[in-house]
Amino acid sequence: FKMASKYTRVSLRVPGWAKGGMIIEASAAGKKFKVQIPEHLHPGQYFTVRVPTDGPQDGKELKHSVVSPEVTFNLEPNIFVGNDKFFKEIKSCKDWCDLSTCCCPYVKFSGKDKSIVLTHKCCCLPCCCPFEASALEPGLGKKPKVVGTLQPAGCFDQNCTAVFCPCFYTGPKMQAKFVGTDGDIKYMLKSHIKCCQYLCVFLAVCSPCFRCVRFCCTDTQYTKYEQNIYGNDLNDETVYAKVIYTDRMICPCIPDERVQIRIEPLEGKKISEEDLILLSTFPTLISGYTTYEFALPLILPGGYLSALPTPCGIAQVDDANNIQSEHLTIQESLQTRQAEDMF
Repeated sequence: FKMASKYTRVSLRVPGWAKGGMIIEASAAGKKFKVQIPEHLHPGQYFTVRVPTDGPQDGKELKHSVVSPEVTFNLEPNIFVGNDKFFKEIKSCKDWCDLSTCCCPYVKFSGKDKSIVLTHKCCCLPCCCPFEASALEPGLGKKPKVVGTLQPAGCFDQNCTAVFCPCFYTGPKMQAKFVGTDGDIKYMLKSHIKCCQYLCVFLAVCSPCFRCVRFCCTDTQYTKYEQNIYGNDLNDETVYAKVIYTDRMICPCIPDERVQIRIEPLEGKKISEEDLILLSTFPTLISGYTTYEFALPLILPGGYLSALPTPCGIAQVDDANNIQSEHLTIQESLQTRQAEDMF
């Protein structure tokens, strides 16, 4: 039995010039309609309306269509690319038993208008072959459109001194690269090697004490990390986007729980939808939701997880990987998340 839906839920944002109680025009599924903004909302905030599936008459106002406040508790693995949401598909027994995909495992995230497919090119060479990102349009017989690959950095990607005199090298070092369909590097993750930067790493043995103080005395149980994404020039320090992590401390004695990863273009930098899909491969791989599909190329010693830099909580190591951190209380974290949802 399939329940028929009479309405489509549409999320609307209050325009900057509008205020509560005003009637604004909007559109959904090719139909224009009018709706009244709830009285308590301010510019930049969102509200949800129910639009009849048969479509409203053009220009007519929808009466009593604003959805009342509700409770939502999301636990499913999903990706947002712009305003499009993609859910991870569950593989059937047929998919798991398909021997043609044993050497090239894949993960598929399905959306309303297209799907994102992430494929490893060869499990026989887990550390050498890249992860390929592609977009699949709906329709039988259509092939995925490749948007690029995520690859670990090679010797030819580094500065000469870093390869031949690594003990005396200071400067940038590429860690991972996002490569376009033409074979050229589009974006990269890199570290910055400084002289004697790891002399204070031994202080990491005091980390449990610092965590206990945070947990018991300061109540800063959340940590926000920002990791820089650079362009195609190793020696250019221009930042195009940031990977932003939000971690929550459950207990001082166990690793933090990662509650969100997002990629945010820097102000003034425009990144195309295809490039956003390409960049999404990084958080997808490190999220833990693709471990079963990509067990060999990800988890094996020397695999991709060891090559991809992520926050570790040790200030000296994170700083070398161009990762900045900030500890937040639960109230500060909530205010930050609400501000991100509003604007």
